[in-house]
Amino acid sequence: MNRGKELLVGVVILAATVVGVAGTLWLQGSSFGQLRIPVDVRLESVGQLAEGNAVIYRGVPIGQVTRIEVEPGGQAVRVRLMLSQAINLPEDAAVVLGPESIFGAWQAEIVSRSSYPRFDFFDVRSHPDDTGSELAGQTPPTALLGGYALPELSRLTASAEEISVNLADLTARLELAFNQETADNLARAIGNIEDITEEVRTLVVQQAEVANRLTSNADSALGEIQSAAVAARYSFERIDGILQDQQLDSIVSNLASASGDLRLVMSELTDTTGGLGGTFGRADSAFARIDRMTARLEAGEGALGRLLVDETLAVRAEEVLAQLDLLLADFRANPGKYVRLSIF
Repeated sequence: MNRGKELLVGVVILAATVVGVAGTLWLQGSSFGQLRIPVDVRLESVGQLAEGNAVIYRGVPIGQVTRIEVEPGGQAVRVRLMLSQAINLPEDAAVVLGPESIFGAWQAEIVSRSSYPRFDFFDVRSHPDDTGSELAGQTPPTALLGGYALPELSRLTASAEEISVNLADLTARLELAFNQETADNLARAIGNIEDITEEVRTLVVQQAEVANRLTSNADSALGEIQSAAVAARYSFERIDGILQDQQLDSIVSNLASASGDLRLVMSELTDTTGGLGGTFGRADSAFARIDRMTARLEAGEGALGRLLVDETLAVRAEEVLAQLDLLLADFRANPGKYVRLSIF
């Protein structure tokens, strides 16, 4: 009977031992026969991360934090993540440490660096791994990632307090800078700006009036130029009419005839050897008379001179000749109106 009780007590103790060991291993996250992939993370601080916290990837738990140690050099903290499934990490994979909720436990989330460009992830390439790839009693990791820990609530409170102090200092400086004298100076400056604006507006109005006057003067000048152009065109037409007049042609013909006579006289003088002195004297006298006649013509003396100078006289002469032609035509057509013969 005693031996049965002893056997029963031994079995209970053995069972309690097995349950205790299994519970301890379960609480530590140990898994028998499951895949375990170690990944190391290097970062400057871990915040409130603790061993046994979850590892998250795309919102899905894929492992646990198994070890947190400060590296011997004291330059960084190394965190060992143990993944329970094999996944293809991004080429720029990194780890963000932060709380699961506002007041919840922390977690390690595997992310892509490009998704968080403002986070200052630990650069594992610029900081060589002085401790090797192994932690004490652990297998070598398959990857070494850089990490970043979000600020803790206490650190945020300290930052907020520092910001409030800076704001108070800034407020004091603003109160010192913007006193009543500064307000009065600012009011005077605004008044001066208004006066300057009014002066500028007046100047713009004056310049607009000057521009309008200049435009009116330019229009008047263009009108005068146009009138002058019309007068010049009329003068050119009159000159063209004078050049096309038959009287001018007859005068030119007479001058050509006189030149021919002079040429004949000169040929006669050349052929005649006797009485050369008298011939020259008569030629000089003839030239003198021609000069006097030319001067009188230019002065408008005589009928021919007035005819050359006064266009009205030429026009009237043409009208008289035209009336005379009409009279002769009427005389030929109706001689009885002008001549009456009576025998008895």
